[in-house]
Amino acid sequence: MPEPESQARPPEAAEPPSDRLPVPRPDRLPVPRSATPTVEERLPALPEERPAASASGQWSAPWSPAAPPTEPVTAFRPEPQSDPRPDPGYAPPFEAEFPPRHEPQHEPRQEPWHEQQYEQQYEQQYEQQYEQQYEQQYEQEPPRWVTEREEEPPPIPAYAHAYDEEPRRRRWPLVTLLVAILLIAGVVTGQLLRPVPEPDLVLALPASHTFAGTRPVLPWPVNGQSAVAVDGLGTMGTSGGTAPTPTASVAKVMTAYVFLHEHPLASGADGPVYAVSAQGVADLPGRRARGESLLGITAGQHLTERKALEALLLISANDVAHELARWDAGTEVDFVAKMNETARSLGMTSTTYTDPSGYDARTVSTAADQVKLLTAAMRVKAFTEIVANRMFVPDNGGAARPAGNLLLGRYGVVGGKTGYTDKAGGNYVFAARKRIGTVSVLIIGAVMAQRSPSAVGAINVGERLVAAAENALTAERVARSGDTVARVEDGLGGSTPVRAASSVTVVGWRGLTVPLHVLGDPPHAANAGEPIGTITAGPGRFALTPAQALTGPSLQHRLLRLR
Repeated sequence: MPEPESQARPPEAAEPPSDRLPVPRPDRLPVPRSATPTVEERLPALPEERPAASASGQWSAPWSPAAPPTEPVTAFRPEPQSDPRPDPGYAPPFEAEFPPRHEPQHEPRQEPWHEQQYEQQYEQQYEQQYEQQYEQQYEQEPPRWVTEREEEPPPIPAYAHAYDEEPRRRRWPLVTLLVAILLIAGVVTGQLLRPVPEPDLVLALPASHTFAGTRPVLPWPVNGQSAVAVDGLGTMGTSGGTAPTPTASVAKVMTAYVFLHEHPLASGADGPVYAVSAQGVADLPGRRARGESLLGITAGQHLTERKALEALLLISANDVAHELARWDAGTEVDFVAKMNETARSLGMTSTTYTDPSGYDARTVSTAADQVKLLTAAMRVKAFTEIVANRMFVPDNGGAARPAGNLLLGRYGVVGGKTGYTDKAGGNYVFAARKRIGTVSVLIIGAVMAQRSPSAVGAINVGERLVAAAENALTAERVARSGDTVARVEDGLGGSTPVRAASSVTVVGWRGLTVPLHVLGDPPHAANAGEPIGTITAGPGRFALTPAQALTGPSLQHRLLRLR
């Protein structure tokens, strides 16, 4: 029985607007695919006609509040999940069991319908139905987060690192800066620990100086051989060919040179004392018979090294020559072998020694080879001291005897050795020192195979040669004192000019080319004007000083160097 019009609810109070509900109404929710009801569960057919509004304009329910509906309302019951699609990870939407609004309600409505009351009832029923349905589904199939939480977590996919790109981009500048700092520190440390190159002295003048004109011609002898050279400049010329000729007593220069090499003698010292051998005393009568020059050794006699060498070189004592050979090598044969070995080391390719005195005619050489030998011997201090004596004074109180070098003290002659035999003829080697400008030069000459009754003929030839050689020498200046003649290169690109401490003079003869060299190991640091090396021009030696103080390479040069 319909309600009176006075008690009918207005539409505004009976049905709240749908846009004001917190969630959609259950009867308007979409039906899930898997929850489609069966034919038996479908709702009863809708009435053909909706109750119309009363004449007064108020809405009235289609059934009486006291009359329950004739048929029960069947709710939608979802079928078991059979959808092959993956579980979305949350519970399926709740399907409310509310009847459509056009069906009669189970409970009569005694009070007017209010919007707040409707919302409360709706929320309570919705929550209750949702919890029941969720519990049923949980019992059938637990959610994925329950079934999978005890399993091993899957590996992190490669694309997951894409989320870390931004922090990684922010770290790149720091990593780059750190690597750059380490590289710079390593380079700086390596540059500082690397050894600094040694400074080098480099010539700033031309590498050579040539004298104008043609080579001078010396007064060479008509017979025999001769040769003249200047120590440090080379040979001035030779004559008479290169055939070996007997040396006579000139061979004693090699005997003294070998003995001093094996038994060095200090300047001014007498050296060790040697006893005369019985063999030497026994050979003495035969030597006298042949007319050899002798000291006249006796049995039990003792000689110092210096006194024995003086007797050998000043008075050409053959008996002492053989004693020196035995004192050094034990036998004459072994000593002669040393003489020949030394000759080869000096480049004396045309020389052969067979005895230590030169009396044997098979001891042969050339004037050019004897110049090489005397040049080497004059560099031995003890040798030059001995050959500079004009007299031999025996240590046994005997009479003094003059030396055989008659040119000693003339034309600057400071040493030499004479020799004569019937087969060899007159032979003479000499050394003369001459000062040309500011340079002192040593002239070495040899005269061999002169046809004369003594060595005097060879000495006369030597006198003419030494005089002509000295006259042929000249000096030319290539740099004044204070001129820059070299530079010090530190090996790092730095250079310091070096000046000559005195005038640089080159000595030579016409047509000669003299090379110039710088010698010395300059230090990393030196004061201005301090000698750091020399410049050589033949026999000339000139000191070099830096124009400014030498300092070691700066820190900048050490860091930026490439060598």
